[in-house]
Amino acid sequence: DPITGMSGIPRNMTGIAEKLREGGYRTHITGKWDAGMAYWEQTPMGRGYETFFGYYHHATDFYSHIQYNAVGKSDLCGNLVDLWNTTGPARNCNGTYMEELFTENTMGVLDRHDPYEPLFLVHAFHIAHDPLQVPKHWEQLFAWIDNDVRRKYVAMVNYMDDVVGLIVAKLKSKMMWENSLVILCSDNGGPTYESVGANNRPLKGGKLSNWEGGIRVNALASGGVIPSSKRGTKLDDYIHMADWYATFCAIAGVDVHDQKAQAAGLPPVDGIDQSALLLKSLEEAPPGSGQRTEIHHSVRALTRGRWKLVSGGEFTPHGRNESAALGEPIAYFDDYLTGYEDHYPHGRSMWCDSGCLFDIQADPIEAHDVAEEYPEIVEHMKQRLAELNANNLFVNRGQASLDGCTKWPGHYGPFLAIEGRGLEDNFNFV
Repeated sequence: DPITGMSGIPRNMTGIAEKLREGGYRTHITGKWDAGMAYWEQTPMGRGYETFFGYYHHATDFYSHIQYNAVGKSDLCGNLVDLWNTTGPARNCNGTYMEELFTENTMGVLDRHDPYEPLFLVHAFHIAHDPLQVPKHWEQLFAWIDNDVRRKYVAMVNYMDDVVGLIVAKLKSKMMWENSLVILCSDNGGPTYESVGANNRPLKGGKLSNWEGGIRVNALASGGVIPSSKRGTKLDDYIHMADWYATFCAIAGVDVHDQKAQAAGLPPVDGIDQSALLLKSLEEAPPGSGQRTEIHHSVRALTRGRWKLVSGGEFTPHGRNESAALGEPIAYFDDYLTGYEDHYPHGRSMWCDSGCLFDIQADPIEAHDVAEEYPEIVEHMKQRLAELNANNLFVNRGQASLDGCTKWPGHYGPFLAIEGRGLEDNFNFV
C-alpha cells in the first residue's frame, strides 16, 4: 500500500463492497481476507462489508485458528489466533473446525437476510489450502487413496463441494435462487508441490507458475438469472479475476470509476464489464463476444488472443524476482507429487530466456513452443509485455511491526489509527 506503507490493498482504493453499498446492496463476507489489516480502513469493514467473520492472514490452523505460519514455531507475535467477528476477535471458538464455523456464519447471514433487499455475499473458503486438515470421517470416504497428502486434499475439496450445495439449498429455500447470480471461482491453479497435492492435469504447472495449470482456474456461473440457453454450456472467452469488479458494478447499476483512487494518484479500475456474456442469451451474446482479448499474467507472461508468451519463471528455487521484467530464464512447472513425472514427458522446466510462445487455443497443455516459427509475434508480445510492466506497482512493503502483537490480546486485528482519529472510533460504523 503506497498510501500507508503497510501490506494490503491501498486504503484509498474503493472496494467492491463499497461500490455495491452505493447500489443499495447488503454486504457480508465469510472466510479468508488476506488483503490488509493494519488499519481499520484495510479490513473488510473498512472496505464496505457490514459484517465479517473470518481470518486476516494467508492461512491458519483449522482447529486452533492460530496463524498457520506460526504453528509449531512462534512468529514475531508468538502464536496469535487469527479469527475475527466484525467488531473484535472471535473468542472461544478454538477446537471447532474452521470451515464448520464459516458455514454456520454464512447460513446465519442468509437466514437473517430480507429476500426483498439485494445481497452481495462472499464466502471465501480456507479449504482447500494448507494445512491439510479435514474431519476424519470426511477423509475416510477416500480411504482407497494411498497417498496421505492426496487423500486429505481430495477430502477437503469434497467438503467444499458439500458446503456449496448447502448454500445453494439455502438460497432456494429463501426463494432467492431465481434472482441470484452465483460465481464459484478459484484464485489460482491447484498447488502441485508435494506438501499439498493438487492435480491440474493435463495442464502444465500449478500455483506459483505462469503455466496454464497455475492460471487457467476452475470457475462457474450459476443461479436463476443465467439464461436457460447458456446453462450447462462452456464459455471459452477470457474472463480475468479483475473483471468481477466492473461486472458487479454494472449489474448493480453503479459507476465503476474509482474517484477516491484517482484523487490519490492510484491506477484506474482495469476490469472489464462481462455482464452481457453472463446474463444475455446465447443469441444476444454468443461465444466469442467477450470484451477481453489480453491478460497480463505477470511480469513474465502475457496472453493476447490465441498467443501466450512466457519469458521466465514465476517461481524459482531462489524465490520470486519481481523486479526483473523478463524474470529468471528457467520456468519451472512446479514440484509434482512422486509418480506424476511420467505425465509430463517434456520434463519439469523450460528455458524461456528468449521467450517461449504457445498457441493455447490449439495447444492448451503448452506442449509445443512455436517461438522459432513466429519470431515476429514473439517480438511483438515482448514489446507489449514491456509496456504493461511499466505500470506495475513495486513498493517497499515495510517490516513486520510488534505493534500488531498487543492490541487484541491473543489475537490478530487492526492496530493502527489514521492520524486525527482513534482506532476505536471506527466501531461506530458497524
